[in-house]
Amino acid sequence: MLLRQMKYFVAVIDCNSFTEAAEQCYISQSAISQQIQSMEKELGVELLHRGNRRFTITPTGQYFYSHCKAILEQVDDLIRETRRLGSDNELQLRIGYLRCYSGMELYQAIEEG
Repeated sequence: MLLRQMKYFVAVIDCNSFTEAAEQCYISQSAISQQIQSMEKELGVELLHRGNRRFTITPTGQYFYSHCKAILEQVDDLIRETRRLGSDNELQLRIGYLRCYSGMELYQAIEEG
């Protein structure tokens, strides 16, 4: 199962529409439907009960939805924090010195670093 499939499933439930979810995810309606069917097949359960151009979420689907939402929020937090740490200027040590400084301490620090 892919995070992308989980995102599609959450989008369908949040939008209450395959068509609107597909637009939101920038894919076709048939592709989003196929991805959810693939996920249901992999899980071996029905997440959505499909009717005539409508669907209802099953109790299993509701359980899956709430956990998917939490997992996707954690993934977003993980990505955001990783990017912040990777670009955080506070984690970089900058040393300023005069060009005319000729102390050996600076040269030793550069060679060791």
